[in-house]
Amino acid sequence: MNPNKKQKTKGIKKPVFLSIKTKFFGVYCLLLAAIVIVVAMLLPMIFNMYFISEKSNELSKVRSIVSDIVKESDFQQDPVTTKLLENTAQAADIVIWICIEQSDGSIGIYVFGKTANSISPVDFNNFTQAEKERVIHVLDGEQTGKLISAFPSAFRGRTLSTGYRQEYLVASDMAFGSLTMTMKSYKQGAVFLNVSMGDIDLMSNTLQKVVFGILVLITLTAVLMLWIMGSNVLTPVKQMTQAAQAISKGDFSQEVEVRSNDEIGQLEQAFNTMAKELQSVDTLQSDFIANISHDFRSPLTSIKGYVEAMLDGTIPQELFPKYLKVVLDEANRLTKMTNNVLDLTKMENGQIEMHIRPFDINESIVSIALTFEQRVNEKKIKMNFQFLQEKLYVSADPDLIERVIYNLLDNALKFTDEGDSITVETSIVGRKAYITVSDTGSGIDENALP
Repeated sequence: MNPNKKQKTKGIKKPVFLSIKTKFFGVYCLLLAAIVIVVAMLLPMIFNMYFISEKSNELSKVRSIVSDIVKESDFQQDPVTTKLLENTAQAADIVIWICIEQSDGSIGIYVFGKTANSISPVDFNNFTQAEKERVIHVLDGEQTGKLISAFPSAFRGRTLSTGYRQEYLVASDMAFGSLTMTMKSYKQGAVFLNVSMGDIDLMSNTLQKVVFGILVLITLTAVLMLWIMGSNVLTPVKQMTQAAQAISKGDFSQEVEVRSNDEIGQLEQAFNTMAKELQSVDTLQSDFIANISHDFRSPLTSIKGYVEAMLDGTIPQELFPKYLKVVLDEANRLTKMTNNVLDLTKMENGQIEMHIRPFDINESIVSIALTFEQRVNEKKIKMNFQFLQEKLYVSADPDLIERVIYNLLDNALKFTDEGDSITVETSIVGRKAYITVSDTGSGIDENALP
């Protein structure tokens, strides 16, 4: 591989940030838009089918009336029958066609009634081929069912038509000498009932507009409600995000307002609990580090003081073994504390693993007090030991107890004036041993107390 050859690195595109609120709002808006579009498309079809069904039922009633009329009398010759058919057509606001085959083979159409979209006159010869075939098929016995705009040559706009074969009465006079007799016979013709769909279209369009307006109103209301709901749901999330960012920078005082008792409210409560626990852990860590620093500083100060005293001749050479033992004890104590620091996992939940065993607490007190001998001499402090008995055995963790006693003596030395005294007293109450460290100094300032 050529090291001089430049490698092209493909950059990683950072995804575009879209808030949950934007996604939430966008998805629901698309869903609402889809519902509105589907409803807007389906409603006209449903309305149209409903009104056509209603008109078809009306035409069925008219069909029964027309059938009774043309069977009872000759509509071609009887003006009363003609008038009756005309009135029936006008009452139903339809156009009635009675198509019959003439003697010359042509097809004649008798028209009763008139609608706003009718085109006059109606002549079979002016029909298109498709229109003529529809009439002929009915004359041959076929039933058309529901036809929409089947005869554009006779009607403007949309028209609903239904055709069926119909038997009708034909009356003819026959002369027998001086007598004249009326002969009745029945023939087959085709009846077409035609109704304008203008009112259907008008009602359908009106309803469509009304429903569309209602849908728009519902959509706007739903969008507003979604926006409000989105804000109510996502505002706490945004606040928790901001609080989490502050906590990540060390500000554990952050809390979020609990606004409800639902899942979001439970999440807010859990977040606040977490923040408090983190603050407690942080405080525990800070206190622990401060205590460890104090614990390390005291023995180091003692070691430094004794070593400096031996080097500058303050401590005579014949006492070196005694004070070297003190230095060694302090070094061993530092080693123990170091092991404790390295084993921080034992401090989980503020609990420290203790190694309890019997030991002489009086001996530990004297041994610890010996480490402060140089400081005691420098400040001319009188150390008093008031032990109830020469040896007092207790069951506890020696390292932890000695650490407490060491801190108490160290603080007493810090706040005891030159020439004053410090008293260490042990006593027994019941099955418990009590260690009291008192001094005649000014004490710790109240403002410095935790």
